Amino acid sequence: SHFYHHTHQNTHSQCQTFKPPFSHHCRICNRCVSRMDHHCPWMNNCVGAGNLKHFLLFLLYTWTCSSFALCLLGWNYFLCEDETCMFTPVLIELVRVMTVLCVGSFMFTSSMLMNVCYGLMTGIGTIDRLKKKANNTMNDSDEEPILLKDVFGIQGYWTWFLPMDPVFEDFDHVMGYSTPQRLLREQLKENPIDAQDQYASSNAGASCFLPV
Repeated sequence: SHFYHHTHQNTHSQCQTFKPPFSHHCRICNRCVSRMDHHCPWMNNCVGAGNLKHFLLFLLYTWTCSSFALCLLGWNYFLCEDETCMFTPVLIELVRVMTVLCVGSFMFTSSMLMNVCYGLMTGIGTIDRLKKKANNTMNDSDEEPILLKDVFGIQGYWTWFLPMDPVFEDFDHVMGYSTPQRLLREQLKENPIDAQDQYASSNAGASCFLPV
C-alpha cells in the first residue's frame, strides 16, 4: 500500500521507527530528532523543531549580556578620563580577562544567530546544509522558509522573548509526524462515538509514529 511504501522508505534503521522529514539521528542523544539542526554541547541537547525557540533565546540572551558587559567595560575602564580612575593590577587583569570572554561570546553568538536565521529563511538546517554543500546540491534545494509561528508559537508576540514553551498552531505539521493517541484526541473532538469504537477495535494504543 501507499502508506506502507511511505513509511518503509522513511524508517530509520537504527531507531526502527518512522523518520520525519529533515530529521536526523544523534549519536550522542541516541535518538532521532525532528528537523534536527545540530547537537549543542552548551545546551547538552539537540536543537530541533521542539526547542528551536529556546536555542534562539539562549543565543539572544548571551549576545545581549555580552554586548552590555562590553559597553560597561568600555565606559568604566577604557573611556574613563577622570583623575580618580585608579585601577589595581588585579583589577586590570580581571578587566582584560572579561574583555576577552565578552568579545569571544559576542562573536560566537553573532555567528550562530546568523547561522540560525539563515536556516529559518532557507528552511535548511545546519546538517542538511553541510551535506548539500559536500554534494554540491545547494542550488537544487526546494525547501520552504520556516514560518516564525512554527518556531515561537501562536500565543502572542509578547511571548516570543520569554523562556516559555511555544504553542504551535499545528503541532503535527511542525514535528513532521503524529501519534495514534493524538489522532484519537482529534477524532474524539469531531465524533466521539466513532473514535472510541475505532480505538477499541484497533491497536491504536501502540507506541508508534505516523507520517503527516
